[in-house]
Amino acid sequence: MRTRYRAQRGAAIVTAMVVVLLATIVVSALFWREQVTVRSVENRLALSQARWIERAALDWARVILREDTRTGALDHFGEPWAVPVADTRLDETVTAGAKLDDNQRAAMLAGQMSDAQGRFNLNNLVVAGVADDRSIAIYRRLLSLLGQSESLADTLLARLLSATPRTLDNQSVAASALPLLRVTDLLGVSGYDPAVVAALEPHVWFLPSQPTTAIGAAATAAGRSAAGASNLTPVNANTATPEVLAALADLDPGAVRRMLSDRDRGVFFKSAADAKRQLGDPPSLPVNLLSVNSNWFFVRGMVRFDRVESQTETLLQRSGQTVDIVWQHRF
Repeated sequence: MRTRYRAQRGAAIVTAMVVVLLATIVVSALFWREQVTVRSVENRLALSQARWIERAALDWARVILREDTRTGALDHFGEPWAVPVADTRLDETVTAGAKLDDNQRAAMLAGQMSDAQGRFNLNNLVVAGVADDRSIAIYRRLLSLLGQSESLADTLLARLLSATPRTLDNQSVAASALPLLRVTDLLGVSGYDPAVVAALEPHVWFLPSQPTTAIGAAATAAGRSAAGASNLTPVNANTATPEVLAALADLDPGAVRRMLSDRDRGVFFKSAADAKRQLGDPPSLPVNLLSVNSNWFFVRGMVRFDRVESQTETLLQRSGQTVDIVWQHRF
């Protein structure tokens, strides 16, 4: 009898221990799920705050560009939009009242606005579905100046033509490829490897083509020339690199750098004619390919809020007092 009692008591103890173990596992799972849920909510809050800061920073950039139109007709490196924003710690006012405790990283903002028209627009190679010979020649010279093969112009031209809807024999022909938006998109073009793209990146960009009437295959050379002249994106001589200006004017980059010595000292071109004259008035450089102001700006920024860090690239278009976001890429 006593042996049976001891066995029952031992079984009861084991059963109680199993119950306690199961209860501990269940409670631990509940606490873990609660912790995961809380962390998920915190991450969503941090992401929401980071997006809010991004929007606020872009709104501020748009305000700067709108104000710039009232202060002068020139766009150059001496203006407020060209001043980079170094790593800046944000307080609770900027983060919409969201508080960060001592265990969280400080909210940070950094960014830089650049003049997209300080680079050569690669979309100039095709105007209304037709190759623009003058722009192709400029791009060939730029490739040569940068130590790259001029044949890369042909492969890019074929890619741009495939992404351009055209009108042939009064029939609309849809594009067979997507348009290129960023310089890194060149990696998908035959012959453009990371080294080539890195060499081109400071000097070229893809800006949307200017609206124009479609030109058919039977259009005359004079008609193509007139359409291209009015729809090419000019380069801002006040912000362009010496290599881009040298390619435009068919000059040696070293000579262009010497001609730009006044610009480097803060004396900027007052007009496109002034820029052409100071470049030696080269006959191969039409005035319509130069400008001293810009309508396109590129913004690169970084926002960090708690565990979220977001980097963005944004293309802005300015038209008078209106500044619109053309596209934005996060990575």
